[in-house]
Amino acid sequence: MMESVIGLLADRGQAESLRAALTGAGIGQQDIVIFDRQAGERLSGELVDRGLEEGRARLYAQAVQRGGVLVAAEAESTDQALAVMNRFELRAPEDMIGGEHVERVQSVEEELKVGKQTAVGGKRLVTSVQERTVEKPVTLHEEEVEVERRREDHRLSPEEAGRAFKEETVELTATSERPVVSKEARVTGEVALRKRAVERREVVRDTVRRQDVDVETIQERKVGPERQA
Repeated sequence: MMESVIGLLADRGQAESLRAALTGAGIGQQDIVIFDRQAGERLSGELVDRGLEEGRARLYAQAVQRGGVLVAAEAESTDQALAVMNRFELRAPEDMIGGEHVERVQSVEEELKVGKQTAVGGKRLVTSVQERTVEKPVTLHEEEVEVERRREDHRLSPEEAGRAFKEETVELTATSERPVVSKEARVTGEVALRKRAVERREVVRDTVRRQDVDVETIQERKVGPERQA
């Protein structure tokens, strides 16, 4: 399994010499990388990916930005790579940075802010036509012609007999009423839409997050190659 070993030097020339020594010790040239100021902000993430603690990785990245040159090598035997690096004048990142080094973590708390958004709604009047059967009584007048026959037996005088034998027609008319239907439209009611402005108070509830910062003591452990005084 390949493991990473890093070493910080003062300039590019020393870094190139260290790479040559590592190559001579059997480490492949493709497994050795030199980082300088051109690495920029990506260097910290690169060192974290190689197994370095994040805070320590930031220190090395700052030291490189201050002019240091970092050599990172991957080898199956870290002891051999460390032995080669210890032959060079390796620097601690704190020495390259100088002055006070401060790491900051911010306390963060969310604040709930309530705004207003306009929503459109309302009511719509829709008319529809329905039919229903209506019954209404009406009184109708009707006349009927009745035929009444009765038997009579009496003698006519010669004058009456002369008037009786003649052709004539007698008519009697009768009237009757029939229902006639007509329709009249009348307004029976009205529905109106009226808009008025009102205000209402509503309580909005939601959750907010808060980040607190606790201070913990880190147990000391060895990081990087040993240096001889």
